[in-house]
Amino acid sequence: MSLSIGAHIYKKLSDSTELAKLVADKIYAISTKTETTFPFVVYKRSSLVPEYTKDRYGTGDTVSAEIVVVSDNYSNSITIAEEVRKSLENKRGKYDNFDVIDAKLLSADEDFIEDTFIQRLIFSFKTE
Repeated sequence: MSLSIGAHIYKKLSDSTELAKLVADKIYAISTKTETTFPFVVYKRSSLVPEYTKDRYGTGDTVSAEIVVVSDNYSNSITIAEEVRKSLENKRGKYDNFDVIDAKLLSADEDFIEDTFIQRLIFSFKTE
């Protein structure tokens, strides 16, 4: 089911050797849970819209997810965000309960809060 889009996100991010050089294994779903060091990546599903035929058969979902890059260095945050984009954009995947057939970057923004640089990327995933 597309509710498990986090499995796809985590797999694609953790498979990237370039991203691993930048954040090691600090890729977290929703929260870091415990204190961690910079830089790191957090991801979460932000919406899911099911798609149906006129006969009410489910044909897949459109899932939005937010990936947040957190760093104490602005340049580093941009570099990591670029690697996140390369790891997810236009990448497909097959899983036990669903397939990701498309992935697009919808938007990106940045912020600076409490001495922390934040890059937020919003992706849309089409699943079936």
